[in-house]
Amino acid sequence: MRLAVLGSGSGGNAIVVHSDEGLLLVDAGFSCRRIVCGLRDLGEEASSLGALLLTHEHEDHVRGAPQLVKRFGVETCATAGTLSRVALGESAKASTIRSGEPFEAAGFEVEPFRLPHDAREPVGFVIEDRQGRRLGVVHDLGSRSRLAWGRLRDLDALVIETNHDLQRLRNGPYPWYLKQRVASRHGHLSNHDAALGVEELLCDRLRHVVLYHLSQTNNSPALAYQAVAERLDVCGSEAEILLTRQDEATPWIELHGVSPLDPPKGTVLPARRQPDRSGEPSRDEAAGGQLALALSYP
Repeated sequence: MRLAVLGSGSGGNAIVVHSDEGLLLVDAGFSCRRIVCGLRDLGEEASSLGALLLTHEHEDHVRGAPQLVKRFGVETCATAGTLSRVALGESAKASTIRSGEPFEAAGFEVEPFRLPHDAREPVGFVIEDRQGRRLGVVHDLGSRSRLAWGRLRDLDALVIETNHDLQRLRNGPYPWYLKQRVASRHGHLSNHDAALGVEELLCDRLRHVVLYHLSQTNNSPALAYQAVAERLDVCGSEAEILLTRQDEATPWIELHGVSPLDPPKGTVLPARRQPDRSGEPSRDEAAGGQLALALSYP
């Protein structure tokens, strides 16, 4: 089992999952042309797609879905709320999925679970191949829900949103109402909350943590990396942190081995520090709670 990210950010998102049984696409937030070219660069053809999973209906996740479905006849799997907001066309093959009800798609067993986000019926996924290798996909959520984190167990790889740095969001150019939306419990996950969430999901088999949906305005790869790396180091985890980019696909990530990604060009990443044995919260942890509170009022 392997995965690749065709691109991720506010401008579009898409993940490819491949195994000997089939080829799966999670979200289609780019044009059909870019998705086709991205798959071809990875050595795959869009005509080989066994299914398209949609997490929710926002444009940066469904932009290319109608054309992709029309051109290649790909079966689309999404919740009723999502399907009601995406114009796939009357002839489209669409399957309605429900949170907590596993289904099979392209040779994978997929379990959807509800997420707290300001969309009609958003979900994340746990995708498992026939050899038992498990991938968790969780993004576009404002908080770590018990439901979601209860499903995201015993993973080999985790794709998780690290959308914003709280300090950058608070001091950034967004209007206040948008800052409140992003930081709300139904908005997007901060670096701080994502790092704590990764820590809660650590297990011996987790080898890859993919940082996803970074804001170009309110975040940086270095800040996202540092937040998660600090928590992994505190726990002594050897999981690799993998960065994604808006305008460039990743290479394949093999779930049975370590295959770290190069950081974006021009990015200087901080070294992963040694575990902090003091037991005291870090400066970022202490600041995270204060900033979250500060965003609750003008």
